[in-house]
Amino acid sequence: MAKKELWKGNEAMSETALRAGCRFFSGYPITPQTPITEYLAWRLAEVDGVFIQAESELAAATMLLGASIAGTRALTATAGPGLSLMTESLSCLASGRLPAVIVDVQRGGAATGNLQGAQSDYNMVTKTLGHGGLKGLVYGPSTVEELCDIIYDAWDKAEKYRTPVFILSDASLGQMMEPVDIKPFKQLDESRFDLPYVIGREQSEKKVIQDTPYAGPYNTMSENLDYNYRKYNEVYEKWKEDEVLYEEYMMDDAEYVIIGWGMAARISKSAIRNLRKKGIKVGMIRPISLFPLPEKPLNALDAKKIKGVLVVEMAIPALFYYDVKAQIDKNIPIKANLHCGGYLSQVDEIEEDIMKMAGGK
Repeated sequence: MAKKELWKGNEAMSETALRAGCRFFSGYPITPQTPITEYLAWRLAEVDGVFIQAESELAAATMLLGASIAGTRALTATAGPGLSLMTESLSCLASGRLPAVIVDVQRGGAATGNLQGAQSDYNMVTKTLGHGGLKGLVYGPSTVEELCDIIYDAWDKAEKYRTPVFILSDASLGQMMEPVDIKPFKQLDESRFDLPYVIGREQSEKKVIQDTPYAGPYNTMSENLDYNYRKYNEVYEKWKEDEVLYEEYMMDDAEYVIIGWGMAARISKSAIRNLRKKGIKVGMIRPISLFPLPEKPLNALDAKKIKGVLVVEMAIPALFYYDVKAQIDKNIPIKANLHCGGYLSQVDEIEEDIMKMAGGK
């Protein structure tokens, strides 16, 4: 077993990305993502990779298109304001079914907002990648180790399904230091250059990149898009069966359930332990994949057993809450514990909300 090392989240994730085969990074500095750009600026050169500090976030995301088509494992990272500027190219990645990894180190608030951690980019990433309604795989880690685990496998999944993969980190996770197991370098073989979207190899046959295969050579653009997007949606439905990740915490005898992801879920675990000491049986369902959302464990919550659900998230107005509400039995009472703008979820407030559900115990 490898020796654990103490790393900051942003830097541990960056190093793990290189070990997963990432050899191209384009980015634009923005707090709290900047340590990723700073780390990769020197570290990529040591593994014969390419680093580009782009002139804008849009340019950084657009460069992913070319890097992916060239067969390179490509990465960009940003925060909420930069993500807004990237959306045009993210839509192109999804439309062309081009694999790439995008890390959003979230910060609080709209416009320039605040610099502390938040979860307010949830809808921007889980509902549609820019205009057009297409999607990518989305993950919300809660520890530095999990952040590294997810990015280590991210390109494997991106190439398997020909999709962008998003990782929703946040300022707190990016800056905290935790012991992590830094993974070994993956050995990538040459067969990846024969993937159907990769160009530039003489032996390669005709390549298909954007909105292909077509419904037929004489069809209209509308017919082609309708045909292709139905095919894309079949992939998204397959993810719901094969790519769902979640954790159940103290759920065996739970009467009250906290549902949260990322940092909000991590904070909630402290509240659960405290409430258990008071005799209140609380558990948690923590989605790790945000798209696809783990619908089955939410559907399975039994109204005869579960007396209440509390959704904890760092966003106002609520975002994730409504996805949870749509999946659980309508007879189960549900409330939201919300903070935003860099104001983290609070253990005492979570405890108070559950105790109110339990009748003020």
